[in-house]
Amino acid sequence: MVQQIAQGRRFSPTQLVLGAFFAAGLVAQTPAIAQTELKFADALPKTFSYYDAMFAFKKAVEDKTKSVKINVFGEGVLGDQKALMEGTKVGSIDISVVAHQVSQQFVPEHGVFGLPFVWLKEADFRKFIEGPIAAELGKKMEAHGLKVLVIADVSPVGVLNSKRAVRTPDDMKGLKLRVMQDPMQVDVVKAMGGIPVPMGTTEVYTAIQQGQIDGNATSAQLIWALKNHEVAKHYSDTKQSQSAAIVMMNLRKWNGMTAEQKAALQEGGKAFLMKNREYYTSNPTTSTGNVTAMMQKAGVTITEPDIEAFRKATAPIITAFKQRVKSPLVDQALKEAGL
Repeated sequence: MVQQIAQGRRFSPTQLVLGAFFAAGLVAQTPAIAQTELKFADALPKTFSYYDAMFAFKKAVEDKTKSVKINVFGEGVLGDQKALMEGTKVGSIDISVVAHQVSQQFVPEHGVFGLPFVWLKEADFRKFIEGPIAAELGKKMEAHGLKVLVIADVSPVGVLNSKRAVRTPDDMKGLKLRVMQDPMQVDVVKAMGGIPVPMGTTEVYTAIQQGQIDGNATSAQLIWALKNHEVAKHYSDTKQSQSAAIVMMNLRKWNGMTAEQKAALQEGGKAFLMKNREYYTSNPTTSTGNVTAMMQKAGVTITEPDIEAFRKATAPIITAFKQRVKSPLVDQALKEAGL
């Protein structure tokens, strides 16, 4: 009958009904593409670099294969970074991105990413996180049920305060500075001469304004996003430590993916890396150079610090970390960095 339709022959109503059922039968026999839906979550505001990078990941994966759909859950709707890592481990979340300060709770060697004054040039740090040593550090998460899809770079930490310009460790003395709730950052600020105060980001503005603390030790981007520059007018671009974003997937779910799906997820990892990096390097509103310039225009004094003086003051932290962790990968990383 299909051939007869193609030849333009006329049919009775009964024949047309039968033909419609026949055609519907052919459609029903065509199998639908099975689609796997994956939850990808982060815990930071959508103004941070992770948010757009997650959507770049989603697009790259879904362009590569129609069998995977990525559902993005941003802004901490599924919990803070520690909760996301735990959720990804047990499988209630499929993919998440957390800072290395969180992933080091499972793999202490990840603390190497944040050691003070190791990678003085951001280009060197970017080369490191894309290299073989970082890849091996990522693989160590597999013992905890997690597959690392990519490690991305985040802007280095500087020092903002309301008291004075900071050029040397002597200038840091007595300054109460907010830090992440991370022992490494606490030790670094203390060694630099300051008084570290672990605190959540949302509390910082008011704490500076009321004199409870003097400033914030974090990236220029976060300082600007939190509007801390409105209540503290001295910024020193110390670059005292780097930070890495770890994009991880539930290992059991990863192992259940097809070769095509794994290839798509790896493409997603590359897209995340590049979009995240664009935030710090070339985005006209968020790149480090532009944010620093905007702070200066807003009345913040920008000081170039004596890096070698700070590097000398914080050197014992690196020695103590090596002794505590005792890892060939840490030794290799430091050797590659020239230490």
